[in-house]
This record gives sequence, structure tokens and C-alpha cells, in this order.
Amino acid sequence: MKQEKKERIIRKQKYRNILVRNRKINRVNIFILGSGLLLIFLDYDQAAFLLIWTGVAIFLYTTFSGIYARRSKT
Repeated sequence: MKQEKKERIIRKQKYRNILVRNRKINRVNIFILGSGLLLIFLDYDQAAFLLIWTGVAIFLYTTFSGIYARRSKT
């Protein structure tokens, strides 16, 4: 019983760590996407689309890592 409880606590800690990391990454991602939208507004399309696609890739990474962490928590 004690071993199971320790393992459950460790899984929850890993889950929380992943969520905290994803929140930090998402804050940076909002800046990246905002910069891309600003560059579109200023007609710098090449750089803007690169930043937007980078933001989308980062968003997908954080989404899938959150889903994976949620599945491994249980």
C-alpha cells in the first residue's frame, strides 16, 4: 500500500511539473504569435508566417504533452 501511494504521489508531481512547464511555454508562445500577427499587420509576411507556424507547432507540442501527462497520471 505504501509503495502504491508513493508511486501515485510521484505521478502527480510529474503531472504538475509538466503543467507548470507548459504554462511557461504558452506564455512565450503568446508573445511569438502576437509578434507574428504584428508583422502581418506591418506587411512582413515572410517572417510573420514563420513565427505563426512556429507558434502553432509549439501549441501542438504543449497540447500533446499535456494529454500524455494526463494519461500517465492515472
